[in-house]
Amino acid sequence: MVVSGAALLRQARTNAGLSRRALAAKAGIPTSTVSRIEDELSRPTLSMLDRLVGAAGGRLVVKIVGGDDRPTIAQLATAVDRNAGRLKIDWTRLRGFADWTAQHPDALGDAIADPPARTATPLDAILAAFAEQLADEHGVKRPRWTRAVGPIREPWSPPATPRMRSVAEASTPEPFRRRNLTLARTALFRSTA
Repeated sequence: MVVSGAALLRQARTNAGLSRRALAAKAGIPTSTVSRIEDELSRPTLSMLDRLVGAAGGRLVVKIVGGDDRPTIAQLATAVDRNAGRLKIDWTRLRGFADWTAQHPDALGDAIADPPARTATPLDAILAAFAEQLADEHGVKRPRWTRAVGPIREPWSPPATPRMRSVAEASTPEPFRRRNLTLARTALFRSTA
């Protein structure tokens, strides 16, 4: 089971009966740092998490376990950051997933079978469209969960110059266009297929 740094910190602090302020004082860091981590506005480094868990009287143990290291589209639900009210999508992670599926087309069906957690952002529609596009390109049946992810209300596209937006409009694949998204195919895929 994978647990977020926020959840680990919250659990350690709660188990110790400490407030955010008290934990921060024990760790010698600003209270705002503890708050940002617990509120998932900041991802702690391993050393920071170790310091905070230690200040709460715990011990952080990191264990690497074998297992299936195949990426899934469900894992991409965390490829979004909502800091300062702006939506920031980690396009590198999405492109990496597309690259992986190109190298492992036989594993695509399993990789897109489970739905990602909803984020209440345009990423939900992007991931559904992405799964459908990948399925279409590799001759795999589209996953059923994508049917439940309809178009977003307002048209959406990543920030772009007018020329870039024009190129994106011309090359947006059908599953994205159907969901009111404008996204150049090259934003996710290396090939122009």
